[in-house]
Amino acid sequence: MTGITAELEAIPGAVGYPARHDVRDAFLVRGGDRVPVVVKRIRRDFRQPDGNTRAERAVRIARHLLAHGLDTPEPLGLEVTPEESVLVVRKLEGAVQIRAFFRRRDDPSLDAPEVRATFEEVVAALGRLAKRLHDSGVFFRDFTDGNILVTEGEAGPRLWLVDLDRARIRRGPLRTFNRLRDLARPGLKRSDDRLSLLRSYYAPGPVPPLVPLIHAALKRRIVIWDRLKKVLRPWRR
Repeated sequence: MTGITAELEAIPGAVGYPARHDVRDAFLVRGGDRVPVVVKRIRRDFRQPDGNTRAERAVRIARHLLAHGLDTPEPLGLEVTPEESVLVVRKLEGAVQIRAFFRRRDDPSLDAPEVRATFEEVVAALGRLAKRLHDSGVFFRDFTDGNILVTEGEAGPRLWLVDLDRARIRRGPLRTFNRLRDLARPGLKRSDDRLSLLRSYYAPGPVPPLVPLIHAALKRRIVIWDRLKKVLRPWRR
């Protein structure tokens, strides 16, 4: 998949998504059709040699996920230049970030997400998704609220993974520590909600005795690091 930017049609006034890279909506004009897409442009540096740019890694991860029955927007093309790598994926209509459910859990006065699902259904679905993801050998490394989208499915909420370029494919299922590193990233603030996530992940069996303690320690480390990044952000750019 190369040379796709010539087929893109910009949307006048389109506002980019809040992200580290340039991410915005567009149309892919192909064969008389105008397909809604999301375009992600990633600046290249010495860590992104040809064949291993972040856009190319994202396509490889997407293909792996789709082959294992995991949901992610379909990659429609990519283009690599010396300055950047460009990834084009099909736009997922009617989706909301999973953080909309988490924020309303913390503040019930907020409007309900446009996707019809309960908080408990979404957390249970998140645990099942993470289990399937890890059993397929993927260490997501950025399993955060902004990278998990929710749509309405026939049997409950349907979860989609986006922003795949940091993920890595391991040989065989993941080790427990890396599983818990991913599971500690979603923004569940209450300990009982985090336990619900772990129960869904380990179902139908019980949660191993030490897992909640390790998970809580990893969560604290992530919270501290996120606060530190906000302080350091002007110097990290």
